[in-house]
Amino acid sequence: MSGVYTKRCVDDVLDTSEGALPLKLQRIAEEELGETPAKRRDALQKLAELLQEEEDLDARRDSQFLLRFLRVRKYNLEAALRNVCNYYRIRTTSGPVFDNFLPSKVSEATRKLVMALPGKDIHGRRIFLFKPGSWMPDQSPYADVQRATVLCLEHLAKDPATQTLGIVMMFDYAGLTPDKILSMNVGLMRRGFEYLQECIPIRLKAMYAVRHGAAFDVFFAIIKPFMKAKIIQRVRLFGERFEELHKEIPPQVLPAEYGGHGPPLDFDGFWSDLVNCEEAEYQEDNAYGYVRTSNGDFATTEEMENEATFL
Repeated sequence: MSGVYTKRCVDDVLDTSEGALPLKLQRIAEEELGETPAKRRDALQKLAELLQEEEDLDARRDSQFLLRFLRVRKYNLEAALRNVCNYYRIRTTSGPVFDNFLPSKVSEATRKLVMALPGKDIHGRRIFLFKPGSWMPDQSPYADVQRATVLCLEHLAKDPATQTLGIVMMFDYAGLTPDKILSMNVGLMRRGFEYLQECIPIRLKAMYAVRHGAAFDVFFAIIKPFMKAKIIQRVRLFGERFEELHKEIPPQVLPAEYGGHGPPLDFDGFWSDLVNCEEAEYQEDNAYGYVRTSNGDFATTEEMENEATFL
């Protein structure tokens, strides 16, 4: 019968094993990611064992954490291991971003730029919103903006539904000027895309640009070389054609500034919840990673401008 999930094997019956997804997501996970209880159980054990062999890496090996990487890499163990290593390696080479890596350390000005919307798109995916056009370089150093972006993405990556369905990224370029583009750190910008494509365990399904003007063409020409072909194909430019945007994101989810009739953007509420509910978890996560260099220092912003790759 259409719409009913038929269990395919004995192991799938009444799945209450560790890491089990809600029933409505199980079919999607099996069909798109190849996830079954038996495969999940076996892969979790093997990935934990492989990480234990990484002598210089003290990684989290709990199931909740490892499932993020197994799902994003569709249970390819080699790819999942490489993803975990990349995830921790970038933290040792991007000091300005991962220094003071806590929601409470994000400034008030920076909090007005990044958040996850409470609603979802037509496919049930969470929506990450970033307003680079509203960025004021004299109020928010670019590294701080990157830190807020990564913190928000880390928050989304924890959700099993997001691990299964992926996310949508929406960028509001209203207010972007050539001067702001010149103030951006190209080294950090490149690392940001490396983080998004090679490190963070998240499935990026679409990137939407809205309210973009002439300066956007210059900006996109700068960032395009950092983007994989698959990601470029998922970029859609809506401008102010909000009626088209609403075909992907319902108007009741969006505020009036995007042609919707949803509530105003509540940046303060989002970041307050992150601080109150997840601060301790971020603090605990910061204790893991690769062994630092002998002098215990991370790469500086100047070093990253001179050397923009980390893999």
